[in-house]
Amino acid sequence: MKKNQGFSLVELIVVIAIMAVLVGVLAPAYLRYVEKSRKSTDVSSISDIMAAAEKVAIDPQFDLAAGSKFTLSGTGTLSMDVTVASTDADNPALDEWKAIAGNGYTCKSKEFKAVEMSFEGTLQPAGNVTWEIDAEKLIAFSPDFAKKWQS
Repeated sequence: MKKNQGFSLVELIVVIAIMAVLVGVLAPAYLRYVEKSRKSTDVSSISDIMAAAEKVAIDPQFDLAAGSKFTLSGTGTLSMDVTVASTDADNPALDEWKAIAGNGYTCKSKEFKAVEMSFEGTLQPAGNVTWEIDAEKLIAFSPDFAKKWQS
């Protein structure tokens, strides 16, 4: 009977070399996928914040006047500021919403953490909010986002 001796050193080195090549090829692709996912999350979250501002603008509970402004800006962490165009600045519901929106959103992708972004929405007399977007890299990354929100 022959005794089982296991793998030889050459076989082990060949397996390790094959695994190193696979990791070298697959790791960059995986990292690109993760970064793309983070960018997509950032765009989606920013869009959600802007949509929430629009809902506040048309909600009768807040009773905002035309000309009220919503400014979402920052580098890495975006926070919402609301400038009210009427005498309703003491509205407790608006203060509550400002406190929530003021906490901001922290960008997850490397590219957007370093970019100064600014989105300014103005409540129009017709009841809609028009947005001015000053974030060229975000627009370059997601033309659909720009098309949806730009005035």
